[in-house]
Amino acid sequence: MSWLKEFASACKQCLEDGGGPDEIRSLVQQALSMQAANPGQDAIDEIVYRSEDLLIVSLAQPPHGETPIHDHGIWGVIGIADGSEENVFFRQTEHGPVEINRRTVNTGEAIILGAGVIHKIRNPQATRSLGLHVYGGALLSAERHMWDPRTGERLVFEQSRFEGWCEALTAAGEAMHIVSPAN
Repeated sequence: MSWLKEFASACKQCLEDGGGPDEIRSLVQQALSMQAANPGQDAIDEIVYRSEDLLIVSLAQPPHGETPIHDHGIWGVIGIADGSEENVFFRQTEHGPVEINRRTVNTGEAIILGAGVIHKIRNPQATRSLGLHVYGGALLSAERHMWDPRTGERLVFEQSRFEGWCEALTAAGEAMHIVSPAN
C-alpha cells in the first residue's frame, strides 16, 4: 500500500529531524483517514516498518478483543481509524497492578503512551477496530513485561503466551455479549 510506505517515510523523517511522540501523533492522526478508507487494511495485522528506533504496525482488534496488562518499555502512539479502543492504565504496587485511569480512543483520535505506561486494551464494540500503532524503538526486542490475567504476577514479556492470553480474554469477552434467544 503506497500510503503506508509514505506514512512510514514521514515517520522516519520526523525522527531523523529530531521529532518525537508529539510530532508522530500528528502524523498518525493524518494517516488514520487513509487507513479507514483503504478496504484492504480492515482485517490484518501488518508490520509496516521495523528498525531499531521505529516500529509501525497496522492493527485490527477483533470484536470484544482484549489484551492482558502489559508495558512496552518505549514510547508509543496509538491511533484508531475505525471503531474504538479502551485503554485501562495501571500502576505497579507491591500487591500487583492497580488501576489508575481509563481512556477510550475513538475513530480519528490518537494518544501518546510514555515509556513507563502499564496498560491493557479492549475493543468495547461488537465490530473490529482498526488502527495504527507507532513505537519509538525496537518493540519486538525491547525489555517488556506482562501480567498474568489470573494471578496478577508480573512476568517478562513472552509473545506466544501473551497471544494465548489475548485469545482467551477475547473469547471470554465475546461470550459475555452473546444474547440468548427468548424462550
